[in-house]
Amino acid sequence: MSIKEVRFELTRLADRGVIPENRVIPLTIQTVLESAQQHFQMGYFGQFLDKELDNVRGMDASAKEAALIRMEGMILDFEKTRRAHRETHTTSDFPLAVAQVRQAASRPGFTFPESDLPKFAARRTATDFKALKGTRPGAIGHRFLPVRPEAANIEYTKFFTSEEGYTVADYALALTFTFEAYINDDLGDFTAAAADLGNVARRTRASVILDVILRKAPRVPLADGEQGPTPANLDQLAAFMSAQVDSATGRRASRRPTDLFVPTIWERKAAASMANEYLVPVGGGSGALALVPNRNPAYMLGNIHVEDMIADLLAEYPDRYAAKNIGDDDYLVVDGRNNPFELAALRGYEGGPKTFTRMVNVDETDLEGDFENRNFALKVHDVVGADLRDQYGVVIAQGD
Repeated sequence: MSIKEVRFELTRLADRGVIPENRVIPLTIQTVLESAQQHFQMGYFGQFLDKELDNVRGMDASAKEAALIRMEGMILDFEKTRRAHRETHTTSDFPLAVAQVRQAASRPGFTFPESDLPKFAARRTATDFKALKGTRPGAIGHRFLPVRPEAANIEYTKFFTSEEGYTVADYALALTFTFEAYINDDLGDFTAAAADLGNVARRTRASVILDVILRKAPRVPLADGEQGPTPANLDQLAAFMSAQVDSATGRRASRRPTDLFVPTIWERKAAASMANEYLVPVGGGSGALALVPNRNPAYMLGNIHVEDMIADLLAEYPDRYAAKNIGDDDYLVVDGRNNPFELAALRGYEGGPKTFTRMVNVDETDLEGDFENRNFALKVHDVVGADLRDQYGVVIAQGD
């Protein structure tokens, strides 16, 4: 739909007395911004939102009304859009579908195709921007509950927490819809940019988790790291994880690999390295025969996830990880049995980012846009933070 068509339909409503004539231009601009909001959400949630839209369209009117009442708190950033629909006596299934998919996205395990890292993150809600102390497994000083002898006092344990803590941060970006683009009826370019902004935003939460891994997890040097996830390298990484010692308690903090996050360049090698129970000798030579074990120590070591975002973060923040010599071809080895990461979102952002629009602020006319530059705008905010919940549950493998 073009801007011209939107304005024509709203003019017809004004001619019928449904809306005042002076509301045609503001509602036209609001419809343009609503379209950008919708394209952003479709870019962010993708097929999840498509499915939810189908579910909402299948509901009867009373069920939709009841669901909207329950979901009011999930779509506060759509209030301006909903007021416009009430003013023009129209309805939209979109806000309810967004509310329901946001509710689903706030649950642990929800993730997107770009990265599986959020699947391994415990979820947490922050009420402000103050430091959140890390919560990690194994924080209690006892391994088991001790026996309490008859008539004896209860024994008190010690517990360990991170003193460093972490905070949520405001991740934000805006799009401008210029006065000239409005006059030229370039709605398609604006909505396409909004959809791409959704694609950018959906990678952010995984990048926040990956950033804390690259900053805090140990990087394990390998003699033949440039060969990637070979059986020998994977065996060395598994041995490193199994021999860790907790610095607070002095106890063994053994972990075992369950998941590998590798860049595309290593995906096939990782799969081949873990596929066969026995290693087959290659090449040849002369000399005495020797008996050598040929069992593959990396056989079925873990699940493979493709994760190319390390290279993206290195390009975005070239100096942040320089001290650890992180490389584009490095990969992660994770013990995912107990959610080794933690992802916190500010209250209200648990289900994903929010979108906001800027309308006109020129009093003389509804068309001229912002006083400073005549622009209209869409912005997105996501307020999240991450930490390692289990500092021994992930290592960075040298891949170059």
